[in-house]
Amino acid sequence: MKVRKSAILLLATSAALWSAPSLAQQAAASSSDGATDSSDIVVTAQRRSERLQDVPVSVQAVSADMLRNAGVNDQRQLSLIAPSLQVQQDNNYAVRGVGTSTFANTIESSVATAIDDVTLGSRVLNGNPFLDIAQVEVLNGPQGLLFGKNASAGLVNITTKRPELGVYGSSFDAEAVSRDRPGSDGQGVVARATVNVPFGQTAALRVNGIYRYDEPIVRDLRTNGQGRYDPDFRQYGGRAKFLYEPTSQLSLYLLGEYFEQHGVGTVFDGTYRTAGPAGMDAPLLAQSGIAPSPTNLVVDSDAPAWRDLTTGGAQASASYQFDNGWTLSNIFAWKTYKLDQQVDGDNLQEDGANINAQRANYDQYSNELRLALPAAGRLSGQVGLYYFKSTLNQQFQIAGSSLLPSFVLPNFPFCVGATPGVGGCQTSNRYFLGQDKVYRLDNESYAAFGQFTYEVVDGLKLIAGARVTRDKVSIDLDQNTDRYFLVLGVPNSSFDQSLSKTTVSYRAGAQYNFNRDIMVYATYGRGWKGPGMNDTGASLTADLRVQPERADTFEAGVKTSLFDRLLTLNATVFHTQFSNLQAQTFDTDLRAFVIGNAGKATSKGAEANATLRPFKGFSLNANVAYVDAKYNDFASAQCYVTQSPCGVTGTFNAAGNRLTYAPKFTSTLSASYEVPVSASTSLVFDGSYYHRSSIETLVNAAPGSRIDAIDILNASIGFRGDRFSAGIFCKNCTNKVYALSTGSEPGDSNAGVLTLAQRIGIDSVRSIGIRFGFNY
Repeated sequence: MKVRKSAILLLATSAALWSAPSLAQQAAASSSDGATDSSDIVVTAQRRSERLQDVPVSVQAVSADMLRNAGVNDQRQLSLIAPSLQVQQDNNYAVRGVGTSTFANTIESSVATAIDDVTLGSRVLNGNPFLDIAQVEVLNGPQGLLFGKNASAGLVNITTKRPELGVYGSSFDAEAVSRDRPGSDGQGVVARATVNVPFGQTAALRVNGIYRYDEPIVRDLRTNGQGRYDPDFRQYGGRAKFLYEPTSQLSLYLLGEYFEQHGVGTVFDGTYRTAGPAGMDAPLLAQSGIAPSPTNLVVDSDAPAWRDLTTGGAQASASYQFDNGWTLSNIFAWKTYKLDQQVDGDNLQEDGANINAQRANYDQYSNELRLALPAAGRLSGQVGLYYFKSTLNQQFQIAGSSLLPSFVLPNFPFCVGATPGVGGCQTSNRYFLGQDKVYRLDNESYAAFGQFTYEVVDGLKLIAGARVTRDKVSIDLDQNTDRYFLVLGVPNSSFDQSLSKTTVSYRAGAQYNFNRDIMVYATYGRGWKGPGMNDTGASLTADLRVQPERADTFEAGVKTSLFDRLLTLNATVFHTQFSNLQAQTFDTDLRAFVIGNAGKATSKGAEANATLRPFKGFSLNANVAYVDAKYNDFASAQCYVTQSPCGVTGTFNAAGNRLTYAPKFTSTLSASYEVPVSASTSLVFDGSYYHRSSIETLVNAAPGSRIDAIDILNASIGFRGDRFSAGIFCKNCTNKVYALSTGSEPGDSNAGVLTLAQRIGIDSVRSIGIRFGFNY
């Protein structure tokens, strides 16, 4: 029935658009030979348009066609085609084994995201869908010198399509999918539409819209379910973009966007991976008929669960090219989100910690002024000024009854919901246990930067750049003001702290072009991730400040186009030393997650990618990454509950342990074959294979927390014409069930028992579906 509903929705939407007036042709239909020459791929990895093969940076460019063929609809799925990028939970990412795995919003990610030249200051904003994408670039290694701020490990640079002058066009595409899960299969729908309207030859408006629906991957039994329960994920919204170019020198560009998300499915799909026999969770899981395992897709929660997120923003950019070729540009942007969510804190049929809720309001403003020299000539480069300010108002609470029977809670000494003066209760507690915090976080940053390239002799270029950044972050925090019998942390405490730091990033190196088809380069640089704050006070006098994270990187590479450009082969080696790595651990004494600086870590390895185009219509792409990422010093790493030996403070030095979410080996192999069947229609075959070696998800490598190696196979077949496309596909065709992340379950941990929970991703099971699209 649900498959039928999805099909009806797609057909109705399609019929409505078919019956609308013709809206002209989309720019640049897919290449008929299906194999664009990689040497002609243009990227903006250095904030100006350059051939990929000329850029002295390790970067993987993913085109709109590649995203479509791989069925990648948002950033969560990017790792399947970009092996150096790993996706963690809560919109966190890691590049070359380094990222920021934290639940707190008071720390920014080591892997930054920029959309249309605007760096996002919060990972919550990473959750918007891919809509009207021109290209995605995954930049490996520190990138903060030219991209705003906080890209000490890498950057995901997303570019959407701009309005097209003089072109009247439209496009529509949709897909319906069925995903393997216990009980009935989970259904999903994505539909996107775009219209481009010109105003003469100097202005154009481009409007996009999207609707997405996904049922949860995990089946929730809800044996004792109560309250609001909103499992199905729905997402909708759009962008409007206006471009005005009255002359060949002046360009004005405006963009506005608004998106909504509702439902917890595919965002909070969590289950139990293991359950310690001596713990409180194991009997309840057995009562529900749930067998914890790495492939477990069943849960039995009882608490209310919902998630409502709205995001939006606007930006205005202007650029003017002077007669001498110099270009002055300015980008002003505002981004915002509002979040209201609550989930079951224990995912059990009884109240252990039924309330896990947060509400947040976030705004960021940024402005960047940039002056770029002409690309032609011996000397090229750019200088600029950058300003960023953000404000986050956050409320958080976790509370529950710790699985105690409801009839004992009102009695002394617990006095939960009691009447004061009755039964020895002097006060009335709202919950048996809990933690709450309300804070305002302000983040302000100023920067001046520049990077130049000088061609000393033909082919040999020297590179030098630097950025001076002044960061100030402050927090006003009140915690644990509610009434609990057992407080998770320090009761009724307040903090008002700030931290200011000035850092200098730099990059220097050289590149040599033997000819158009062979280039080598080597660079050394320092990048920073700005300071942050802990959102939990460990004591009444706790220092919440988290120091900046530093990355020193050496990188060398070669980029080649061989055999008359039938083969493109690029390779990179790198070595990065991180100092003051920002990391999160669980403090068993506080019964809370805390953030600190983890000493030092090293990430080193090699990356290679190749594209072979032996004949028209066929292309073969391969990407390989080998990463050796380990802690050199992490003296305050938290022990897991049964770890031995373990220090008296419950910590150990994790030196020698692998960084979390750092596979030693990842690779992708994809092939595309387009066979003409008529003058305007081709039969298209696409297939891809993804391999990732095992990863550690916890610093302490607790038994059972490692996620084993995965091998994922995707395939599709379809027709593609000048104005339409249609096909069928499968993702994770062999149904390799795997978790995105794991973590210790706090309830059992507090009782000295190791129990592990896990988060399941949208591609963690097999998907089979259909997709189609058309354009005018």
